[in-house]
Amino acid sequence: MNRELVTLKRDLEQLKAVYHRQRGEQAKIQEKERSLRESLQEDLEKIERLEQARLLLLEAARHAREQGRRQVELLVTQALQFVFGADMEFKVAVEEKRDRPEAEFYVCSTYGGDYKVKTTPQDARGGGVVDVISLALRLALLHAFQPPVGGPVILDEPGKHLSDEYAPQLASFLKGFSQSLGRQAIMVSHNQHLADTADIAYLMEMHQGVSRVRRIR
Repeated sequence: MNRELVTLKRDLEQLKAVYHRQRGEQAKIQEKERSLRESLQEDLEKIERLEQARLLLLEAARHAREQGRRQVELLVTQALQFVFGADMEFKVAVEEKRDRPEAEFYVCSTYGGDYKVKTTPQDARGGGVVDVISLALRLALLHAFQPPVGGPVILDEPGKHLSDEYAPQLASFLKGFSQSLGRQAIMVSHNQHLADTADIAYLMEMHQGVSRVRRIR
């Protein structure tokens, strides 16, 4: 009987040891679970803050893009109207394609009629319109670029496909752009109207295969 009692006490002690060991393991698991839950909650809060920041940046980017679009439309429209007349307007349509903004350019004009027609630049009054839009876009982007880009504007044959009818207006536009923004314009051109607006002009000629440059104004 005593032997059985000793055996029972020994088994009880072993069971107690197992119990306390498992309780200790359980406490560790519960503590780890609590720590993981806290970490998960912190991660979820970080994700929420990052998502809010992402949405804020997207909104800021959309706002900046919209401001830039309006500035570009205004300057190019002013150039078109200065050269071709008041019935022309430049429009930029921005769409999200494959998570990237893509822009399409259009020219709106009544062409002297009652209805406004919206076309691509290449379909609007020939290549001269494309030349003016291309020039005005470069000037607009240069003017709007941040940080500002210093130095002169260097142009190679601006308005190359523009008819002589509109060349004087283009020359006046470039002159006004240079004066209003205080930015020097250096250009190479065969157009006499553009050359006549320059403060300083050089003529390049070739005689018997030799190039000669002389100042004419």
